[in-house]
Amino acid sequence: MKTLDRYILRQFFAPLALIVLGIASLVMLVQVVDTLPGFRDWKAPFSYIALYHILQFPYLVLQVLPMGIMLATLISLGGLARTSELAAMRAGGVSPARISQPILLAALLLAAADGVMAEWVVPASTDRAHYVQKVLIEKRNPEADQPWRERMVKAASGGRQIYLDHYDADRGNMGGVVILVEKDGCLLSRIDASGGRYEPEGWVLYNGIQRSFGPDGMEATLHRFRRLPLPDLKEKPFDFVVESNQREEDLLLFSSTKLLRIIHVLRATGADSRREEACLHVRLAYPLACFVLALLGCSIPFLFPYGRRAVAGAAIGLLATLAAGMLYLVCIQVGVSLGTDGVLAPVVGAWIGNAVFASLGGLALWRANR
Repeated sequence: MKTLDRYILRQFFAPLALIVLGIASLVMLVQVVDTLPGFRDWKAPFSYIALYHILQFPYLVLQVLPMGIMLATLISLGGLARTSELAAMRAGGVSPARISQPILLAALLLAAADGVMAEWVVPASTDRAHYVQKVLIEKRNPEADQPWRERMVKAASGGRQIYLDHYDADRGNMGGVVILVEKDGCLLSRIDASGGRYEPEGWVLYNGIQRSFGPDGMEATLHRFRRLPLPDLKEKPFDFVVESNQREEDLLLFSSTKLLRIIHVLRATGADSRREEACLHVRLAYPLACFVLALLGCSIPFLFPYGRRAVAGAAIGLLATLAAGMLYLVCIQVGVSLGTDGVLAPVVGAWIGNAVFASLGGLALWRANR
């Protein structure tokens, strides 16, 4: 790494650490003030309250990092311009693209780190924070959050509607089973069983009756069984406890692997999976906001006059970059909403902001480099 690159990176990382940690800490402080009265009602010890908020901190860092990168880019380049070092670099034949190179490479590495945190660190820490709140602070029964259901109804693959008296996803057991298969409002078959279990070969029902019905709705066949395998019932035990009405804020805390499994289950059962697909693509696209915002911060200010005397040009460049960054974040939210509502494909809605503003930043850097 050249001396110039090391110097620019020092100017970049110092404000970045201060901005990201400062804003994340400020948001955490607001959350502490907001949640403290409720935790005091539960007589929670300070150690549990502190642990809960520390476990929430990685998610806050994840949310702040892209905008922090853009602000750090503006501060570092603005500092170089204020001391005329930027003008000296340009006079020495160093192009804006070359000046921006170490910052953009650092932003790409931070985007990769952002993706790793979003995939593994944040889901684990938020799950643990949920346990601290529900079990350690609010003294709830830990079994209340376990995958156990009573009196549940579930749409399954193959047009099945499954009714269960009780269901345990951990053990792969179901009891009081009724499975209906309908087509165009006509009942084709019905299975009643005392119980079922997920075995290596798949789902198997025990001690029941299997009926089929003709076009007139009358019973055509009746078969009693002790053991009935269902090889075409593809759902796995935890697929039966997938909810189709979760909030976007909760879905964005899941790993992409978990979101893919939820989407697969919803599609197999005929449920609407657009919201989950939009959240999946946002999870994949959002880390690149680190690079896109860094590109905007490196390119747009170079389109305006710089140096000690070009105060107006520097101010306009700063405002234009901040406006572009805010518009980019708004574009992401609008794209997700359009993808969820079906106006755009979820993949288009999630990635359109990256495509448009990365192109805008690249074009601005190319013009500044001419």
